[in-house]
Amino acid sequence: MTDIIQNNGEKFGEFSATHDGERAGVLQYEWIDDNTFNIVHTEVDEHFGGKGIGKNLISEAIGFAREKNLKIKASCPFAKSVLEKDDSTHDVFVN
Repeated sequence: MTDIIQNNGEKFGEFSATHDGERAGVLQYEWIDDNTFNIVHTEVDEHFGGKGIGKNLISEAIGFAREKNLKIKASCPFAKSVLEKDDSTHDVFVN
């Protein structure tokens, strides 16, 4: 089972995924302003590749943005690709 927790700071934050107690992946972001954060890095441990953990991390970030009425930018190529391809993210994703 994969669990995702958020650690949100004043300038930076992250979503961390654990799978059966092992750290499986992380999505890191930085605050651009009070209403926008930029996903700067998404990484999944090679042992957990192909399990959808990277996309789950992005889904958590999308949920956070919607809940708080925020916008997302993505300088991380993986996150940008996922967000651009998903038409349902246009309410939160700004390029």
